[in-house]
Amino acid sequence: MKLLPEIEFLNTLTDFGIKLGLDKTKYLLKKFGNPHQKYTSILITGTNGKGSVARTLANILTVAGYKTGLYTSPHLVYVGERIAVDGRQIPEEELVCKIRHLQKVLADQPHHLYPTFFEALTVIAFSYFVDKKIDILVCEVGMGGRFDATNVLPSSLEIITKIGFDHMQYLGNTYQEIANEKAGIIKQGTVVVSSRQKPPTMSVIIRKAKEKGAKLYCEGRDFHSKRIYFTPYGQAFNFYGRTRNLRGIKTPLQGRHQISNMAVVCQSVLLLDKMGFNIKEEAIYKGIETTYWPCRFQILNKDPYIIIDGAHNPDGIRTLLDTLAELFPDKKFSFLMGILKDKDWKKMLSLVLNSKNMEEIIFTTPDSERAISPDVLASFVLKKQNRIPAKVINTPSLALKYIRGTRKNWCICGSLYLCGDIMREEEIL
Repeated sequence: MKLLPEIEFLNTLTDFGIKLGLDKTKYLLKKFGNPHQKYTSILITGTNGKGSVARTLANILTVAGYKTGLYTSPHLVYVGERIAVDGRQIPEEELVCKIRHLQKVLADQPHHLYPTFFEALTVIAFSYFVDKKIDILVCEVGMGGRFDATNVLPSSLEIITKIGFDHMQYLGNTYQEIANEKAGIIKQGTVVVSSRQKPPTMSVIIRKAKEKGAKLYCEGRDFHSKRIYFTPYGQAFNFYGRTRNLRGIKTPLQGRHQISNMAVVCQSVLLLDKMGFNIKEEAIYKGIETTYWPCRFQILNKDPYIIIDGAHNPDGIRTLLDTLAELFPDKKFSFLMGILKDKDWKKMLSLVLNSKNMEEIIFTTPDSERAISPDVLASFVLKKQNRIPAKVINTPSLALKYIRGTRKNWCICGSLYLCGDIMREEEIL
């Protein structure tokens, strides 16, 4: 598919890599009139779950009657998926208009001072939200927190979802180091909600909140949840807070981890209510029940099952395997995987290979310059054991055609880039 020249320009900015720091983003935002200072904002970081929390929270606010901006990453098929108002993506013509404005701002800049793709898109998103006169922005951090481009926001509420190991080359190799980067989003005198964390991680978050004079609400200490039931197509839970309980909340999102994520959402909504946002209980129930988040344990087909999930790090893979085992204890699954080279792919594969109900594994190449060769992945599997058949089908579209022809149950995972490739192909089929 041929892209418009402006979108192509945006994509070329990835060539400038990941550069930690906020100066470039602040400079560009100033050129755009500092749009990020003109609405209330919520900033969400974490290793896993931040997208689900962001999407659900934004949906609740929309249902409650607030014009709500949502900024997430990465996208699956179209870059405009990352920028939405009340669930509607930025139209291509408006995105193109914003990119042209950015190009004019950059016209007199040397190339080495150009922003990264993410910095540029963040500025574009924040400007678009002002144009649409939003009441509130729900913003997902791209990576880390402290030096992420989104951390220019003067957020009133910060949310920290489950922290694990990912992007260690930028964030550190211990829970404490990674937590220090993530907790860098906490602002002076704000309110913070955190998922249940490992003790070393939680201690850093508590310390950071105290340093900033921020009020911290921790899952397991200040609020908790209990799952009532689950099926392959949804689950329900009760939420218990210090001052308010919510019972029988339904969500289509799968897995025990999503119950924890939804508890974080509930606590955040109750705090927003205290901060002056009028959010009735009906909006919470409806907002959670109607939140759809593609490629998060999404069932593409049943009889046989084809499940697609964006798990792209060891914690995500572990959670995916637990959910598969819980929902389908008597079924065997084969795996179609594509992984990026900067991930802990050996650990990810080891977890999959240790799965009891594993039949076959296919490796393919996600559409990313960071993709690891599927031959490397297949070689690792063959060296580890000979029990599970492993083969390479380099092109995702051909891999999808193959798995559909086997009449087996399949799980597609390893990278959101691969998920995007498959979803693009699904639109064609």
